[in-house]
Amino acid sequence: MQRILLFSVLVLALVAPAAATEYLVNGDFEQAITTGWVDTANNVVGSDSFARSDTFGQPTPGYAAKVYKTLAYFASLRQTVDVPDVYLALSFDGRFKIGGGSSTCWPVASVWVRYMNSSDSELGNTRFYLHNQYCSWAKSDTVSLIPIADTGGGWHTYTLKLWQELGWNLPGINRESVAKVTIDLYAYDNGT
Repeated sequence: MQRILLFSVLVLALVAPAAATEYLVNGDFEQAITTGWVDTANNVVGSDSFARSDTFGQPTPGYAAKVYKTLAYFASLRQTVDVPDVYLALSFDGRFKIGGGSSTCWPVASVWVRYMNSSDSELGNTRFYLHNQYCSWAKSDTVSLIPIADTGGGWHTYTLKLWQELGWNLPGINRESVAKVTIDLYAYDNGT
């Protein structure tokens, strides 16, 4: 059985609400996805792809990035930016799709917000994720899980206020230590 993980993201914005400063390069994907973004794939088996495509007005006119992965292990499209503090808001339109899966091979389509210190060490993360019933990811004081309710792959707008997320859901991360944020469009499958 082939497991498919696919998600599309349109207009990722990481902004400081008071100043409206945009931190991401090519967050609207108007340019090639190689502008500002780094792709990585670990293929134990299966295939991956990264694409930029016109949304044809769904949900709004513009471009979207797509990350696709079949079977083990992952495909990632990410960008790391220096941030002055955690008083930032992330907003994006996205659609998440998965297919197949079993107790030994479960797919996840996700967008991760990784909180990094000045030495590029990850302090923890927030994951918007669509998964099947076998997913074993667990919440902790440094991992926040935000499940995607729509399993049909519809477009939705997602917003995350980083200062609130860190204060309410990630008590194991010292806000003062966050010097960088990585936005990671991450397709994962744990097995074959």
